[in-house]
Amino acid sequence: MTQEQDIDERALLDGTAASRPLRPQNTGAIPELKRPRTEQRQAGRIFIKRVRPRLGWLRTVEGLFREEAERGSLFVATALVFAGGAFSYFALRETFHPIQLLIVSLPFLLAAMAYRGRLAGVFGVILFAFICGGAVSAAHVWVRDHQTLGSPVATELTGRVQSSERLDDGRRRFVVQILKTAKPELRYAPQRVRITVRNSNEAFRAGDIVTVRARLLPPSGPVRPGGYDFSFRAWFDGLGATGFALGKMALVTDGPPSSFFDRTKALVSHLRERIDERIASVLDGPTAAIASALTVGYGAAIPDEEREALRASGLAHVLAISGLHMALAAGTVIGAARLILALFPVVAMRWPIRKWAASGGLMAATLYLLLSGAAIATQRSFIMLAIMLCALLLDRTALTMRNLALAMVIVVLIAPHEVAGPSFQMSFAATAALIAAYRAHNSWQWQRIRAQSEAPSSGPGRLVGRFALGVLATTLIAGAATTIFALWHFQRLAPLAPIANLMAAPIISLLVMPMAVLSLLLMPLGLDAPFLRIMGQGIDAMRWIAAIVSDLSPQDGAGLVAGPAVFLLAVALGSFAVLQTRLRWISLPIALVGICLLGSGERPAGFVLENGRAVGILTEDGKLASNRSRLSDFVGDQWMRALDADRLTKPVKVDNVMSAFGSRTEGQSFHCDDRQCLYETENSLPIVWLNHAADLYTWCGKAGIIIVGDTTKPKAGSCSSTSQSLTISRMELARQGSAALWRTEEGGWRISYAIPDLSMPWHASRQWSRPARGLADWQPRKKQTKNEKIAQ
Repeated sequence: MTQEQDIDERALLDGTAASRPLRPQNTGAIPELKRPRTEQRQAGRIFIKRVRPRLGWLRTVEGLFREEAERGSLFVATALVFAGGAFSYFALRETFHPIQLLIVSLPFLLAAMAYRGRLAGVFGVILFAFICGGAVSAAHVWVRDHQTLGSPVATELTGRVQSSERLDDGRRRFVVQILKTAKPELRYAPQRVRITVRNSNEAFRAGDIVTVRARLLPPSGPVRPGGYDFSFRAWFDGLGATGFALGKMALVTDGPPSSFFDRTKALVSHLRERIDERIASVLDGPTAAIASALTVGYGAAIPDEEREALRASGLAHVLAISGLHMALAAGTVIGAARLILALFPVVAMRWPIRKWAASGGLMAATLYLLLSGAAIATQRSFIMLAIMLCALLLDRTALTMRNLALAMVIVVLIAPHEVAGPSFQMSFAATAALIAAYRAHNSWQWQRIRAQSEAPSSGPGRLVGRFALGVLATTLIAGAATTIFALWHFQRLAPLAPIANLMAAPIISLLVMPMAVLSLLLMPLGLDAPFLRIMGQGIDAMRWIAAIVSDLSPQDGAGLVAGPAVFLLAVALGSFAVLQTRLRWISLPIALVGICLLGSGERPAGFVLENGRAVGILTEDGKLASNRSRLSDFVGDQWMRALDADRLTKPVKVDNVMSAFGSRTEGQSFHCDDRQCLYETENSLPIVWLNHAADLYTWCGKAGIIIVGDTTKPKAGSCSSTSQSLTISRMELARQGSAALWRTEEGGWRISYAIPDLSMPWHASRQWSRPARGLADWQPRKKQTKNEKIAQ
């Protein structure tokens, strides 16, 4: 029926169409008939048959995804995305409430449940896990309420010792829970502080209540944009300040009682201190410090030169108690238990001695976790080992990559802030790469054995060759995986690490760690000294290898690398570790693109420290020129590695900087007098550092960047907006942290800061510092002499 006929019928029903006759329109067109449903289906099948050859790759990919799901790759990918969500929360610097994130994640959860078993459901699960990871980080930030010191202050504090650690120069470092402060009394006192005491004659233990007058400092921020932020780690550890004692520490006999949890922690800390003292009484110097780091996790006493030799040789991972140490410790106990129980045939035949040995290994691993300080790498190793041993006790099979995923989820739930640190990233990256490589090698070897229909021979020479090849392959694979994050965090490489690990692996596996386990077991009986000496000989051999290899190592600096390149390399590593089918080869082009982009990032021309006193500029001949004659080792090392500089150039002392202005020193060093420093370049305006804000206008329009190191706010403000000079004041540095200086294509300068905003709670205290409020640094009040009192 046509549209006009329909209108006429309605008019008839309404009684309004009596004067208008109905005339059907005859256009001669044949009415369209609907095609039968069978014909529609047949046409659809024909269309699918025509399109299917062109979409064959899509069906292949879909089949591979289904195979990955059957092999359990989805669970591992979900754990990796969960950790990525926790990392993204800190990278985005947005203070979301955890409830908000959970509400946002609900639609993805519903989509995952509605499309279960399909590709849309997989994406729903991944997005839900990603947002939940961010919600976990937000929850940890929301629950914590730590007070952080805003400005340096000297006060008399009374608190309970939570831990102590000896340093290489004879000093001791204490972590103290503050109970009260006096002279002056701090209105917003931090809960915990870490102070260093020089020449402490009295041995203070964990749980003791002490009093001491100390100089407290706020936790420092990064020394450059993108650098290590100590205030971030200190806030999550509950440390509100660091400092040093101004006098002797005294013991307080009376004080409030501690809780059961505090007493348990004090007992563990006391046991660790006793073991450290026992090791120091048997061994000497760096050997004792390394032995303490391997047993109880106290590595602060290791000298810097020893630590640098271990790092340059690629043996620094030995100091971090990880899977190697945990496996050797538990394996030694399991092997010894089975050997002893096997000496009694009746027991070995009637009882499950294998499970008994596994239980002993689990208890040894738990004790080792408590004694070592439970670092992130140790937690990951313990969780994986505990899952495998529990599976053995329950007659179940434990899949290694699934264990790693479970360990990742548990660590993120306990401490999500560790995801942003190098320890978490390097530990899990090395383990995932080793598991994935071993899985691929195991599959290839199984196919080769099936093709040959017999197992390969295993003579003594072949076993030694396999061991050497295994150590070499392990070092190369783990080194390649950790290099990604070592370049990002430390800008360094260890090119001769395979050689050092090949030489040191037998010593560590067969001599150092077994002797460490035996000495710990026999220490209560007083029979540990011989085993500690044997362990010390093994450590001395490892130190000798590290010294030789580090001397032969070439220049290992790499400078700052591009962030997108590191991200692509991390994605390539994650896809290779998660995927098990042919899809894992997608990681190869991603890795190639990441490698090509490593050197594409723009490097700054220099840095300014957050206290406004130190400036470092990369010279034209590859050196770091500074305005300070004495730059701290940590700051200088961080700046030189970031800029890939090979040496530090001290400033040149002149009588008057203004007289040296325009001499074009060719960018070799700073020229300084008593009030200011000048650094000139050929292609841009010079950089000027001022000790007094009153000299600011002298350089407006003449300098490209003017850095005011004065602690007070310049009354005149800054240079005019029409001037080419950019001003960096002490107030801006106090609030926004260290600055990076960049050259522009037009020959000018631009500035970026390490802390662009104060939205995160671990940076909120910066706004209350004295320099951020335009006040001078606190100075102790001088005592008046008798003549001054009489004059008053």
